[in-house]
Amino acid sequence: MATQRILVTGGTGKAGHWIVKHLIERGCDVVNVDVQQPERPQCRGLTADLTDLGQTIDAFSPHSTGDRTPYAGVIHMAAIPRPHMHPNSEVWRVNTLSTYNVLEACGLLGIRKVVLGSSESSYGICFANQFFEPRYLPVDEAHPQLPEDTYGLTKVVGETTAAMFHRRDGTQILSYRIGNVLGPEHHG
Repeated sequence: MATQRILVTGGTGKAGHWIVKHLIERGCDVVNVDVQQPERPQCRGLTADLTDLGQTIDAFSPHSTGDRTPYAGVIHMAAIPRPHMHPNSEVWRVNTLSTYNVLEACGLLGIRKVVLGSSESSYGICFANQFFEPRYLPVDEAHPQLPEDTYGLTKVVGETTAAMFHRRDGTQILSYRIGNVLGPEHHG
């Protein structure tokens, strides 16, 4: 069986570097696309601003690493990872535009499998102005998404954008509503 070639966006980030590590341990050929590369890279890396469609298409093209093998899939983790880190307008710009550009590039280049990093914040409970309880437990995919913050809203928009690209291009897209990411250094 041939080695799968996987592109990870945001592979330098808090969750992304663990995803890259996991894929490498399973024998995948991984390329990390990020605005900055780690000091000790685990895999080949490309620096690109995913809010620019041209840079995104160039990074996702097989020739970008000198290898003509197309990517079997993309794991899109690049984003501003929570509210209050940057102005709301910047969170909106980076998170929605990068998700759109990643899915557009995949459609144009024939990459038909994508995993999106969404968030439990899309339900609205995490960063609401006033605490509210879920409408029911356990919370599932049918639970209403009611964000009151820009970050959570970008995740709802990302999932809606994914649905459009699935309809248009037939891309298989999974959106994972990830909870608070804690690395081993935070377990204490």
